[in-house]
Formats: sequence, structure tokens, C-alpha cells
Amino acid sequence: QRLHHTVTIQAPQLDITTVAAGGGSKLTFRSGTFRVGPESVGSQPGPVCYRKKGGELAVTDANLLLGRVLPEYFPAIFGPTEDAPLDAAATRAAFEVEARRINLELGLSGGDKEMSVEEVALGYIRVANEAMCRPIREITESKGHDTASHVLAAFGGAGPQHACAIARALGMSTVFVHRFCGILSAYGMGLADVVADAQRPFAGTYTDGGEEGGGG
Repeated sequence: QRLHHTVTIQAPQLDITTVAAGGGSKLTFRSGTFRVGPESVGSQPGPVCYRKKGGELAVTDANLLLGRVLPEYFPAIFGPTEDAPLDAAATRAAFEVEARRINLELGLSGGDKEMSVEEVALGYIRVANEAMCRPIREITESKGHDTASHVLAAFGGAGPQHACAIARALGMSTVFVHRFCGILSAYGMGLADVVADAQRPFAGTYTDGGEEGGGG
């Protein structure tokens, strides 16, 4: 008679769902629709406002154009020599080109429905917000939880810029923004215990009595 033993291994872990929409998510207009990500412009060269050659429009640029990012509150660490502030003028110029292209493609140029630069930026932001809402619905509503009875905790450098719109879309009435939200991940890493895990593959045959009959 062969005995089959089931071994349960318990390890501390968190169920984390990631979202492919952030400050570096690339903004593109394809097939008549606004698209945000999943491609990223990265930190090199980064968004247009980073003042580096080859920069492309990203969510950070849209927030900057709409006044949700204030250059005077950012350190002057941008540009080739990393001593310049965010370039709001370059972001606006890039969005003006994008707006002309989109209006031309949609046949809106010169008409009453022609989209302004701000409307184009807001269109991208709305798509980014919806991309953030979907995984929240997956881990709440799809499992029988009502989002309206929960509090939305916003963290990260750009989290609070989107938090109110996301909470409104999910029917949530309260948003919690910690005073250290911009450095919360780094702060948590600093407080976390330093551990080292080691694994070794093992294969063995056991007798009915539980004694090892062979291994490798």
C-alpha cells in the first residue's frame, strides 16, 4: 500500500495586485482611442518634462499640464546636467502637437468640437484612472465586497493626484492620504526586517514506516 502525504507550507505574504498605469506610463492615441501604458517611458529619458532627449508624453506630463504637478515643489534635478526644474513649457508644446494630430485624425480640426490641449490631457488621465479602478473592482466587487464601505488609501508620489477621481468612480466617500505617502514604500523597506531565505531541492522515497529510503 502506498501512502501519500500532503505537506502544507505556511509563509507570510501579501496578496498584491499591480496596476500597469503610473507616472511613467506612455500616452498614445491609436485607432481613435486614448491609451495609457502598458509601455513605460522609464526614467531614461523619461517624460517630456524631464528635459532629456527622446522623452515621450507620459501620465506625469498630463498631470503637469493640468496643474496637478507643481514644478516649484520639485527639486531641480532634471535635464542633461540634472540641475534644472521640470519643463512645463516643453510638456505644453508636446501636447499641442498631440492635440493637433488627434483633432486631425478625428476630423475635429477647426470645428466646434475641436479638443483643447487640456481636454486631450484630461482624456488620458481618465483612461489612466479607469485602468486603476479595474483591479480594485477585481479584488473587491468580484469577491462580494462593496467598495463604497471601504476607505481608499492613497500612497506613492502620484497616488493622491488620482485618488479623488478613483474614489468617485468606485463610490467611495473617504480617501486617506498619509503625510508620508510619497515615501511610504521606502519607509516600509527601512522598517522591514532583513532576512535571508535559502532553498534546496530535494527528492526522496519514503517507506510506509516513514523512514527515508533514498534521496538526492
